[in-house]
Amino acid sequence: MTTDSGPVNRPPSRTQHHRTVKSELTETPHPAWALTMVDALRPDWSAVLEAPLFAATTERDFPEKAWRRMLLEFFCVVEAFPKYMGVYLAKTTFGQTPGDYLARDWLIGNIRTEALHAQWYADWAAAHGIGYDELVSHRPGPEVGALYEYLWSVCYRGTLAEAFGAVNYAIEGTTGEWTQLVLPAFRKLYPDDTRALLWLTEHAEYDDAHPREAFELIKITVGGEDERKKVESAARRSLELFRRGIDACLDDIG
Repeated sequence: MTTDSGPVNRPPSRTQHHRTVKSELTETPHPAWALTMVDALRPDWSAVLEAPLFAATTERDFPEKAWRRMLLEFFCVVEAFPKYMGVYLAKTTFGQTPGDYLARDWLIGNIRTEALHAQWYADWAAAHGIGYDELVSHRPGPEVGALYEYLWSVCYRGTLAEAFGAVNYAIEGTTGEWTQLVLPAFRKLYPDDTRALLWLTEHAEYDDAHPREAFELIKITVGGEDERKKVESAARRSLELFRRGIDACLDDIG
């Protein structure tokens, strides 16, 4: 487009700009404190991946009743994911603090992405015999309810770095790994239904960048030693509650 005074320079589109933001969050060498945190969280991270439900899915007869329970229980967390991120988006200040501008724009772009996931999850649940009304009206049990409420709490009360640690790093990070473990079993269960597999494949094959980028955002938004300890504590609590919630889905069916 041109005017009498010459060409008009437009800002990049949202999609183009989001790609630029993501390119600025390529993985960088971890400082010593970040490596220490990753090592300290490793047992809790591994505990999620070693949940008996996942082992049963890959090693024995498919635990259909437990997965039906899992799908019902965790919908509240999946549906709330963009809402969690919206809460700590409100903590950003357009560049008044280190890393703040990147955090703001990364959240804006990924909230839109996360908004699609609830529908993909509903499609997965439908393939497993769970109707829409049953899914959206389900009230989670105490274990998953505790995770759901904790994530709201850390998003409201924590810092940006704590929220990134608890939500995007801990929950998305382990989900990217456990979905890889169980995806082959679900491909056998729904061999001709790519729509039912979309949520799983998105997380197992395409969504691994989110937790890595979230860890970069932790590194550039976290303050001193005290806040680093809070980030580690927030991520550990998420992982602990996640494992408890998964285990409850298997325990509930005896």
